[in-house]
Amino acid sequence: MAQTRREPLSARAITTVRLFFVGLGLSSLILGYLGLGPYVRSLEAAKQLPSGDDGTSNLVYFDAELFLLQSYPLSVGGPPPGPLNFARFSAPCVAAYTLTEIGISVSAARLRRSRIRRAKGHAVVCGATRAAEVLAARLRAEGTRVVTIVPETLERPGRETLCADPRTTHALLAAGAHRAEMLYACLDRGEDNAQVAGAAEALRAGRGRPKRIHVLIPDLELCSALRARRWSLAESRTRHLGFFNPDELAAQATVRADRAAFDGITPQIAIVGTGAFARSVLVEFAWQWVARGGAQREPARVILIGDEAVETAAALCGRYAFLPRACRIEPRTEPFEHVLAARWGDPSLRPLRRLYLCQDDEGEALKAALDTAAQLHAAFAEVVVRLDRMTAMAAGFRGDRGGGVLFDALGGQLRLVDVTGEGCDPALVDDDLAEGLARACHQRYLTELLDGGAIPGSTPALVPWERLAEEYRTANRDQAADIGRKLAAIGCLLTPRRSGRPCFRWRDGELERLAELEHERWAAERLSHGWVWGAQRDDAAKRHPDLVPWDLLADRQRERDRRAVRDLPRMLADAGLAIVRIGPGDYPDP
Repeated sequence: MAQTRREPLSARAITTVRLFFVGLGLSSLILGYLGLGPYVRSLEAAKQLPSGDDGTSNLVYFDAELFLLQSYPLSVGGPPPGPLNFARFSAPCVAAYTLTEIGISVSAARLRRSRIRRAKGHAVVCGATRAAEVLAARLRAEGTRVVTIVPETLERPGRETLCADPRTTHALLAAGAHRAEMLYACLDRGEDNAQVAGAAEALRAGRGRPKRIHVLIPDLELCSALRARRWSLAESRTRHLGFFNPDELAAQATVRADRAAFDGITPQIAIVGTGAFARSVLVEFAWQWVARGGAQREPARVILIGDEAVETAAALCGRYAFLPRACRIEPRTEPFEHVLAARWGDPSLRPLRRLYLCQDDEGEALKAALDTAAQLHAAFAEVVVRLDRMTAMAAGFRGDRGGGVLFDALGGQLRLVDVTGEGCDPALVDDDLAEGLARACHQRYLTELLDGGAIPGSTPALVPWERLAEEYRTANRDQAADIGRKLAAIGCLLTPRRSGRPCFRWRDGELERLAELEHERWAAERLSHGWVWGAQRDDAAKRHPDLVPWDLLADRQRERDRRAVRDLPRMLADAGLAIVRIGPGDYPDP
């Protein structure tokens, strides 16, 4: 038997008291009016009031005066009748209670605003979107204090909610953003979120907080461009500003968690749609296939279905240098039902490992998934559907929120991905470009060794990023975090990679200069962790013979740093980025 949800005792008590005083106020008005009529007429008869004061308008006025302790007839006459006598005491009580409530509310609001403004080490979430709600709920579940700022047009009661324009420094200060650990800009439009970031940067100029600013950008291409441009700054190692796209993060998390998709023979998948989620699935699937050493044997096969499949496939291959060797993309522009029907009717073709339905029309995607039940096992093994607005319906397939399973999830072979729910995970949002570049650094190292005949897993470093020890991850992060500083030293920056541009070429002296910077970075990182110079390397005692200035470093050790810098353009190309020179007479490159 379902239990009804009860209000807390204090809330019910307050409601009861308020209803009591509302009833008391109405009773005071009624009894006061009924008692004033004969009382005023008696005063008129005694010549204590002028004739005509017993009119309706005068009685209503005298009745209202009871709440202010100054009803005129009572000041000139004798003892009032019973109803009026009751009203002259009850009405002031109602007025006093009302003033008390107002005073408490005003004081509580001021105290709440003051308490929020003085908050420290909390998170500020800007916006009333579902992304903002999901992030706030996740942060609170982790034990983080969250202050939300919603637009002034919305009514959002709550102890930790402010109704203001989050694009202004005044609103951010009121939310204590200058003392916050994190700030999330999650308004509907990317340009509004950029304004929030700008206002937060203005706070940082004088106060140094918030420590991290995360900006939601719905447009994936714009998000990538902003990340690249931000990372080009020499001071980007502070990593306090990042841009994220929920579709991209949800797609990456979905593919990384699906280890069964890569087991056994070379996978073949189909992706329906060419939006941000579909593109991110394709790129991440290829990354995972390379990381597992599969691309060294045979490229994965991806059927990309959509009206713009040909253009999208070409654009992705032009941007990510590793993609053509990692997977063979087959763009198809006809309706996906025709593509799958052809495969279903051809027994010589292996079933597809995964079918990703990523259409813009979520209803169409879900309907297509349910219509494919007859083709399970024959044409593909599992169906993944991207959802956002229809996530409430998805709960019926999983039995969420304590309810039962309302719909058959194709025998467990239907997976519904809530892009906002999965993409707005604070841990994933914090996984910004630095983490992506660190993955690319490791992937480049992994690919080179595997191409040279190394066996996956033969050493602690020859494993995919997900299984890599934290020590090695940190080393890759430190190397990636220094890219902006190195490029700035030679007048270059990062930009999303495009095909058809000339390849980047090092100029005289640049390679050696950046190799020296790389050695200085490595030495500083080791020294900060307690390492010292030693004639022989001793990891247990933290001694290393290479902890010397560049001028004293042997050429064989210098070559290690030169190789790291020399491989930088190719590593960035695999991550979809390119080095661009700035300044007169310089040329662009991919």
